[in-house]
Amino acid sequence: MIKIVDNFLNKKDFEYIRDIICSDEFPFYYNNYITKDTDPLSYYYFTHTFFRNNIPNSPFFDLWKNFLQKINCKSLLRIKASMYMNINKKRKNTSHKDFNFSHKGCLFYINTNNGETHFKDKKVLPKANRAVFFDPSESHSSSLCTDQNRRIVINFNYF
Repeated sequence: MIKIVDNFLNKKDFEYIRDIICSDEFPFYYNNYITKDTDPLSYYYFTHTFFRNNIPNSPFFDLWKNFLQKINCKSLLRIKASMYMNINKKRKNTSHKDFNFSHKGCLFYINTNNGETHFKDKKVLPKANRAVFFDPSESHSSSLCTDQNRRIVINFNYF
C-alpha cells in the first residue's frame, strides 16, 4: 500500500533542509550505475548517504532527527539522497527492491519535477515536501525528469 502526504514538514523546516541539500556546497557523489552494474553507460546518478551500516555516514545526518521522529522510526537501515540529472529525455530506470525483506520506506521529494516514481500499479510525481510511504521490498523504479535540471529525493529505509 502506498500513502502520499503533501506538505509533510512545516514550511520553515522544509525550506531549511531544501536550501542545504540544493546548495552548491552540499556533496553529492557520482555512481556509475543506478540499479546494477550492467546498466548502460547513460544510467548514472549522484548520491549522498546520511546513514548506513548502523552508523551516520554524513555530517548532515542531524538534518533528519525530527523527520525520523515524525515517521515513527524505531530502527534505521539507511538514509540516502539521490540526484538524477536531466539528460533531455524521459526515462524510467530499472525496477529494483531496496532490500529483500519487508520493512518501511519513505521517499521524500526535495523538488517538484516530472520524473515519476513507478510502483507496481501507480506512478507518483515528485512534489517538493511530499512524502511517499511504501514497502521498499516491493519492486519500484525512479525516472529522469525533463522539466528541471535535476530530480532530488531522499530515501528512508527503516522499521
